[in-house]
Amino acid sequence: MSRAALTLILLLQCGLIALLYWPDSMLAQQREQSSLTAFNPDYVDEIHIDDGKNNEAILLRVDGQWLLPELDELPADRKLVQALLSAINLEPQGRPVADSIPARQRFQVATYHYLRRMTIISEGELLATVYLGTSPGFRKIHARNADSDSIYSIGFNVFDAPAFASGWLQRSLLQSNDVTAIQGPDYALRLEPQGWQASNGVAPDFREMEALLLALASLQTDGIAADDDQRTLSEAAPDLALTIATPGGDQRLEFFTLEGQHFVYSSKYPLFFTISDYDFDRITGIDGALLRAEFSDPGPDRSGDG
Repeated sequence: MSRAALTLILLLQCGLIALLYWPDSMLAQQREQSSLTAFNPDYVDEIHIDDGKNNEAILLRVDGQWLLPELDELPADRKLVQALLSAINLEPQGRPVADSIPARQRFQVATYHYLRRMTIISEGELLATVYLGTSPGFRKIHARNADSDSIYSIGFNVFDAPAFASGWLQRSLLQSNDVTAIQGPDYALRLEPQGWQASNGVAPDFREMEALLLALASLQTDGIAADDDQRTLSEAAPDLALTIATPGGDQRLEFFTLEGQHFVYSSKYPLFFTISDYDFDRITGIDGALLRAEFSDPGPDRSGDG
């Protein structure tokens, strides 16, 4: 047999071996690189998160903004939503940690036994259902797609996926930036080209003015007042009321104390919010006399008297 014929036979044998084994190697590689989910987060417009204990949070995206329909469509924290979608949509590191039915129950990612179930929807179409379970380590959690047996360990925390709407609330929704005017109970302040001025045309105390502006710009809500407190507060007189003007519109803030807890109401939203003692004290503790620029008269200079 000629050398050319032997070479041809060798090439055919190599091709046959590659044909037999190459699909398996590709399958193994695909299995190793498989991901928890495969959808475009930009298309997601509805998310349901429940804990299997009759608690559920619903998030809706309307005109690019995430809202909470259970809370009169208050804004949800966009960063929290993005963190959730990124965690379940990024390609996991390494292979799945398990894929057996007993492992689903052990890691609490079964259809009947889970810590969180997340339903991801786009225009009414189901994109994925993901179960979150036990934690194998710091900021790690077991996760499984309902359409797969594979269980992954992903970088996330179950507490970052609360099953109640108030857990997704945008905490900064009452903050006021670029303030141009403030009307208090006994002072009126306006930002003029030369700086802040009280109604008497005198500049308010610089430190007190800066403290008020900082408190308004960093105000954080802790959550939503309970239903009973909502009713009580709607009939109560505020401890302090402020009207704040910004380029985006005016906002009236009313601050309350009820049974040792502090609350705030905004003219922009229909509900009362809880706030910390720290935020409440920072705003209600402002000295109005210093803002009104009512400085005591030090009297005549007697340094030259004999």
